[in-house]
Amino acid sequence: MKQFLQISALVLTSLAFGALVVSADVSGLAVTCGDASATTSPYENGHCTEGMVTFRGTSYPENIYVKVLSYPEGRLIDQGYYTAHSGVLTFTQTLVPAGGYTVTIAKDEDLSVVYTNMTIYTDSLSH
Repeated sequence: MKQFLQISALVLTSLAFGALVVSADVSGLAVTCGDASATTSPYENGHCTEGMVTFRGTSYPENIYVKVLSYPEGRLIDQGYYTAHSGVLTFTQTLVPAGGYTVTIAKDEDLSVVYTNMTIYTDSLSH
């Protein structure tokens, strides 16, 4: 029993260390409301107004796959490979109409390794 507990502890420690290493490789995405030159942060509720939304992140591999879907409908907004020069990724999406959008950044289109997965919400211009 003692050996089993030691092995179990070793496996759990290895898993925790592995998860720690993976999460340290890529930071989250910063969001600004507007085009690439915009500096407007999302509102207090975390939403932007419908339209252009810019995403910025660091520590990504040079070639990265980006997929944007409407949420929860799953309608494809954008998908393709982007270049993260020196690990810096910046891209702008037009998120119209108002609603939720899921942004996934992965190693490849099979989503075999997902670096970032987030949902952003946009509010109607009439608000």
